[in-house]
Amino acid sequence: MIMFIDPRVFLISRIILFFVATWFVYTALQAMDFSRVFKQNSTNQIRFILMVVSVILGYLFVDAFISLFEMVNELI
Repeated sequence: MIMFIDPRVFLISRIILFFVATWFVYTALQAMDFSRVFKQNSTNQIRFILMVVSVILGYLFVDAFISLFEMVNELI
């Protein structure tokens, strides 16, 4: 007997994984040195860019990951 996973599970996991992935991307991006790209004493701009890039990359990572599982679920 083949059992399909409820689509609500994917929605809930997408939301939870978004926050987890965004946090991991944010901490990974903190290891990079952005002082050469920005002017001196522009820490607020660096933090803002870091947060925006983290949200974008976190969303893209989770969307690709969950979409893969949704496609596998449809194939079953």
